[in-house]
Amino acid sequence: MKHLLLLLPLLLFAKSPFETLDMRDMDLSAYETKKGEQNLQASKNVKVTCRLVCDKKVYKEQKISDAIEFYKKTKKKNPSTN
Repeated sequence: MKHLLLLLPLLLFAKSPFETLDMRDMDLSAYETKKGEQNLQASKNVKVTCRLVCDKKVYKEQKISDAIEFYKKTKKKNPSTN
């Protein structure tokens, strides 16, 4: 019991494993990317940027359309679920 009373303050002030890390402790070098000259020129080009945005929108719309078609096909196969 005496040992527990002696160790209790040490346990209370010990670092918790659930504490958040400080940004200075983290190594973020894995997330740093180096853009080449060609990538920099493409990112400044308005036509390329617009094309990327349009392609993302078309891709998203296509995925929604595919999901709706899949839902319609499964509804036709299982008419008893209505």
